[in-house]
Amino acid sequence: MARRIQSRYIFETAEGMRIFRHQRFVNGSRRADCPTCETRTPVDEPYSHHWHNDAANNRSHHIKIGSEEQKILKTIEDQDIEVFMLCDGSITPRTNDFLLDAGMDAVPQLLRFLIFGTEKLEVCVGFYVDVKQERMYFESSPLNIEHHLDIGEAVDMIFSMLLEKISNYVLLHQRVPLEACVIKRMKVTAKRHLYPPNATCVSKLPLQYRVKNAAGCLERGVKQSSSDLALVAENYLKHGDKGRSIPASLSINIYCFRVCTTTKELYTVPYLLRGEDVENTPTFVLQTDVVGGFRGLLEIRNIRKFLRPDKQDRVFECRQCQSHFVDRVHFALHKQIDCGRNFMVWNMDKDAIELHENCIPLPKDYFKYEWIGLASKGK
Repeated sequence: MARRIQSRYIFETAEGMRIFRHQRFVNGSRRADCPTCETRTPVDEPYSHHWHNDAANNRSHHIKIGSEEQKILKTIEDQDIEVFMLCDGSITPRTNDFLLDAGMDAVPQLLRFLIFGTEKLEVCVGFYVDVKQERMYFESSPLNIEHHLDIGEAVDMIFSMLLEKISNYVLLHQRVPLEACVIKRMKVTAKRHLYPPNATCVSKLPLQYRVKNAAGCLERGVKQSSSDLALVAENYLKHGDKGRSIPASLSINIYCFRVCTTTKELYTVPYLLRGEDVENTPTFVLQTDVVGGFRGLLEIRNIRKFLRPDKQDRVFECRQCQSHFVDRVHFALHKQIDCGRNFMVWNMDKDAIELHENCIPLPKDYFKYEWIGLASKGK
């Protein structure tokens, strides 16, 4: 029987302190409190103070993009770079480690960088596979990523479906298992869709919350005047980094997103709570971009449903391929990628040498991995 792992997020008070805890349960039994999520503040301080030091404590899901990184993005735009190569330079094959590093760290880090300033990313991933003296190239179909907090789940889905396709293919045609394959090179194609000039940057919710259908846009069903809401946004934009509080006259509740550093789980926490009547107090979720920049407030119509974690006791079946899922996010991504139907495979000459002009190495001191961008325009 598969283990059922669940999380619970709670606040406790003790000796004048308010303590936030992330508790892990396995088959209903509490196992441990997550050490990386726990925070403490005096009980009379705003809830937002729990999360103010996340960046300093390496707990933030936001990234840092300075002037040098802005120059890299400008080069990527100017030279129309959409293809990025990553190679395993080790002498002995280390396919499992290479794929683990790429899926957990290298590819998500690259995509978080590339999604900055965009409306969405259109992403394909390809693996170069050596097996029984042959070389093949397997590539996924495009997947749109519309929120930076969806990147981890999207990469997981693409990798798992690619490896499933490779496993089935080599077992059928080569009569060998996936473990017989050597993968030392991969390609990521990422098309950056920028916001149109002078367009209003409207952020979508992360997919985990979109599938709940619990939120409405700011413009619909707002009970508070637009001037009050503008004041909230203006206060956050101008004074959020200086500790300036939102005016006490505004009776609203605001929540924000947080990601567990250990388990990578996405969850919602209170940022400002001014009204105990959750049915009648205007409630919003604070949207930020990948670097933490303010991107607006979205009204939450059913905060209880929004905060409640999905139960993992329902199985979703894909009508197209009969695959089964217990996670609605995985099911939604599976449908977006059309069950992997348009994944491609090419047979290649193993001794062939690929030549690429205008190769641009991305700085390893920022990316940690040796990514090479392939420019389609000359310098």
